[in-house]
Order: sequence, then C-alpha cells, then structure tokens
Amino acid sequence: MTASTSSPLTIGFLRRGYSSSGGVEVYLKGLAEGLRATGHRVILLGTAEWPSVAWPGGEILRCSGKSLAAYASAVERQKVESGIQFDLILSVEKVPGCDIYRTDEGLHLKWLTERQKYISPWARWFQWRNPKHREKIFLEKQLFQSESTRRVISISDKITRDIVACYGYPVEQISMVRNGVPQGGIPSLNQRNEARRALGVSPSDKIILFVGTGWERKGLRFAIRAVEKLAGIYPGLRLLVAGKGVQKRYASPVLKFLGPVKQMSNVYAAADIFITPTIYEPFSLAGLEAFSAGLPVITSAAAGISEIMIAGVHGEVIAEPSDVTALSEALRKWIHITDDPARVSKSRSDCSALASGFSVERNLKETLAVINEVITEKLAAL
Repeated sequence: MTASTSSPLTIGFLRRGYSSSGGVEVYLKGLAEGLRATGHRVILLGTAEWPSVAWPGGEILRCSGKSLAAYASAVERQKVESGIQFDLILSVEKVPGCDIYRTDEGLHLKWLTERQKYISPWARWFQWRNPKHREKIFLEKQLFQSESTRRVISISDKITRDIVACYGYPVEQISMVRNGVPQGGIPSLNQRNEARRALGVSPSDKIILFVGTGWERKGLRFAIRAVEKLAGIYPGLRLLVAGKGVQKRYASPVLKFLGPVKQMSNVYAAADIFITPTIYEPFSLAGLEAFSAGLPVITSAAAGISEIMIAGVHGEVIAEPSDVTALSEALRKWIHITDDPARVSKSRSDCSALASGFSVERNLKETLAVINEVITEKLAAL
C-alpha cells in the first residue's frame, strides 16, 4: 500500500460475465469513467466476454469464468502474476477478500428464498441442491464475514436489512450509495413520435415498457398477464420488452420483444408506463432511468426502488408481485392518466424530479467518499 487518500489510486473492478445491456455493466462503466476523469487508474478483472473497447481505458486482466469459484481463484492469480499493486479492489461479484463489495445483485440466499414461493415443489427441492446455487451461497457466506470484506456498499435499505439478518455482517461496515443515472430530461412530443416510428408503434398506442435481463426474477410473466387482462379494453395496448431472455417462454399477442438495446433513451421516449413487478430486486437502474425520462413506475414492494417512490405520484407499489389483478388495476389507473395532458405533464415532471436527486455525479461523489474511507483504514492498519 503506497497510496494516500489524495493521490491517484489503482483500483481493480471485479465483474464476471458481460451483457451489453446489463444494468451492472452500465453502472460499472460509468463509475470507472468517473474515476478515470479524476485521475485514478481503473483495471477490470473480467472474463473473456468483455470487449476491451467496452471498458474505460481498455485495461482488462482476463480471468476464467467457468464457475464463480474458478473466477475467484483466477482473480487471486492475476493479482499476483500481473505484478500490479492494487490500492483497492471493488467487486460486484461474490468473491471473498475484496476491499469493497457493492450489492448490485443482492443476496443469492434471499433470492432463492423468495423464488421458492413461485415455483413447484420439485423445483424448490432441486434449487437448494443445485451445485451452482450451493457454490454461490457458500462464497456469499464467506464474503459477508467482517474480516473478509472491509466495507459493503448497499444500494437499498432492504438489502442492508437482509445482509445483517442473513449473515450478521456489522451494520457499521455498510455504506448506503444508491444508483445514479444521467439526467437526460423528459422527451419532447416530437422525440416521442420519432421513437415510436422507429419501433413500429402507433402514436395512439398505449405502451407499457419492461426492461432488463433476469425475466423470471423481475416478474415478466406477471406483467404479461396484467397487460393481457386489459388488452380487450384497450386495443392499442402493447408491452415492449427490452433485454435478453428466452422469448419462447413468454410468448403473448400483447408482446413485442426488442432484444438487447444499446440506445435505451429512444425506448423510454416511446413508452407511457414502466412496469417491473419484481420478485427480488435490490434497486432497479432501469426504473431510475424510467423516472428520469418522466415515466411512472409500477413495481412491487420487493423492489428497492419502491423505497424512494410516493405511490400515486411516481407510479404504484404492489404488495405482491404475482397479484395480477392489482397490477392490472394499477395499469388501468395510469393508462387513464395518459389521456389527460395536464395530468401527464404533472406526472412526468414529478418522476423526472425524483430521478434528479439520483445523479451519476452524486453516486460518484458518495462512492469516492467510501473508497477514501477504506483507503484511510488500510493505511492506518499498516
């Protein structure tokens, strides 16, 4: 350890796998760009899927990604064999021994516990015996030992409570830093119409938007059923799905799959309402992006983003994600609002104002504060 809190740092980022439209990847690249802009060196310890051009600065140490355990071992080898003196390791993977772990994916143990409410008895039996799940829970338990991980960055109150309850990790070693998004502003009517033309959507259609990978966890099947219940009432009602998943499992006449989308601003501009009836979600980056574009969000109480919302102002929070009746009624309420220009204007302004409090700049500032605190602790321990 040679750095001080005021000198440039060499920071290693841990991320296994890569998705061009993944929220975690978007966040990490934004954070790395911000750190580079302030003079720090950012190096990704990533797997083969990461394109060098996708990482700010292009410095990537390639690690095996065959399994989480193999990745963790490869990270340790690369740290030694590269000869690079890392001042700090920031991870979004369940790899014990990092300086800072950020809870973008939440707790795997908690996800499996919530998931079992919605699957068959056979599937429940199998999931707890699945080697991949068992490996991840084993490493997660090691990660949340206070002597293994110096600091945890939590992105919602819900996740903080889960970490303390499930693993007894000291709450004083947990820092809250919620997601941040660029402040793009509310799309104009011309932008909205152009975005709809590009997507092959009529200007008069009612467009519900679902974004992300992990369709099971984010409750896509519940969103589909809720939209289907209203399809006979609103002939132009469509559900757009942006992101990667197994489309054949979710076939429906109300659906239009967009696949992974690089320029999401156009998709948000085309939509009327954002829906994410999630079973388990630490804090939806896509939901925050939707707010920034002026879209109301319909989500579940299991979503960390619900903590910052006022129901009836920024959208609706449904107690149970599988409550299709409650979801469809929430959609019906906000569809009616879209027919009133004055109420639409007020809603979009309220949602955009909410997102303005969660900027990329604020996130970077708060993350840097945590990094500096951890560096100070490491220097003091020498």
